[in-house]
Amino acid sequence: MNNIDILKYLKTKENIWIVGGYIRDLYFNKISEDMDFVTDGNTQKVAQTFAEKVKGKFIILDDFNKIYRVIINGKTFDFSKMQGKNIIEDLTRRDFTINAIAIPITQPVPTSRDYALPVTDLIDPYDGRVDIKNKVIRCIEEKNFVDDPLRVLRAYRFAGQLNFKIEPKTEKFIKKYAKYIKKVSVERISYELNLIMGLSDSHSIILKMHNSKLLDYIFPELIPTRHTARCYYPKMGLLGHCFDSLKVLEKFYKNNFKNIFPRFNKKIMMHLDGNISRTVKRKTILKYAVLLHDIGKPGSAEKIGDRLRFFGHEDVGSKMIDKIGKRLRFSNDEIKYIKKVIQNHMRLGNLTSAKEVTDKAVWRFFKDLGEDGIDQIVLSICDAYTYPPSNIRTLHRIVGNKLLNKYFYKKEKILPVKLLNGNEIMKILKIEQGPEVGQLLKKLEESQVTKEVKTREEAIKFLKTIVKTK
Repeated sequence: MNNIDILKYLKTKENIWIVGGYIRDLYFNKISEDMDFVTDGNTQKVAQTFAEKVKGKFIILDDFNKIYRVIINGKTFDFSKMQGKNIIEDLTRRDFTINAIAIPITQPVPTSRDYALPVTDLIDPYDGRVDIKNKVIRCIEEKNFVDDPLRVLRAYRFAGQLNFKIEPKTEKFIKKYAKYIKKVSVERISYELNLIMGLSDSHSIILKMHNSKLLDYIFPELIPTRHTARCYYPKMGLLGHCFDSLKVLEKFYKNNFKNIFPRFNKKIMMHLDGNISRTVKRKTILKYAVLLHDIGKPGSAEKIGDRLRFFGHEDVGSKMIDKIGKRLRFSNDEIKYIKKVIQNHMRLGNLTSAKEVTDKAVWRFFKDLGEDGIDQIVLSICDAYTYPPSNIRTLHRIVGNKLLNKYFYKKEKILPVKLLNGNEIMKILKIEQGPEVGQLLKKLEESQVTKEVKTREEAIKFLKTIVKTK
């Protein structure tokens, strides 16, 4: 049953209008899975009755403001109480003209671009269809940004999703009310941020958010990076480098890493398409790590001779993620992931200066990072690709490919199956549970990687020798 068939179950005495994204998407010949409704009657009763008729799940989203949801086979139908005396007043209070169009459900609901043609009862008081045609994001009234400051962020999200431009007057209002974003719940901010970071061209949206100062209120930790390392990045300091790194990552995404990791680009994309948390993909969270990977540099900058150095900046930056993640209500898994990737983002660069990338070095790398080592390699290469010397890029790419080749195709050599577990070690060596067991396990695994130990018998002999020589 499609959405239009479902609407026959909404026959009621109350007036009901379809509003928002469903109508907007029709112009692009897209049929949205979700619908938003406005009612002038008992909204809860309308939604509950509808849920009963279609055997859907009824959810109270905001009982105070009379906002309810019905879910049917994964499709979402939201119902809200009309704001104002009539539908025109309701549309006036909405964010942008492209979202301020309504169709009464008594009117035959269009299912294609035909809706752009005259429709008897279509309500479009602010020429939203014209702005859709011209690909423009235009606010309805200035005060609407004050009523709900999240709209300063939603403007950028819609611009990115629809590939629209924000018209100058609306852009001016966004700059004026950017600081009001601090009044919005962090859950709502994070939701919009994740949608933006999930876009294929999020770096350009982030840059526009920077230009309007909105980014300063969401990530104040980035402000000092603007004024750091101007000697290396004259235009925007380290912040410009972070933006460029994000741009490189998105370029790699669009090409599916074919030019960087030709042998295993599909494996990497499959890995990054997985989820870190229940709702957010790994490749989206990696964008946060890339954007924030150098936030520790301003606090660790030190002039040595004629050079500016940043010793330990990866540790400083990693610690800063705790505060940022908690502030934006990131999940514990997301915070842990971003911290780990940032804290280790210099490791690939350090390996490029080694004479040889040994199995032992590869083992240490993936022993510490696990599958997140893939993401760390990607971040490090994005970082390197913003530097002018081509040899830096080449070295990072070569070493990154060596690591990944061993991880994907020779994993049994660099991450061998344990010959003994902790309980067995305690029993054989007659030692108590404690840190020593973990240390012995690590030494045993290292000896397996270097092929010093190959069998269970050799493992027992190896451990007894270590304990005996202590």
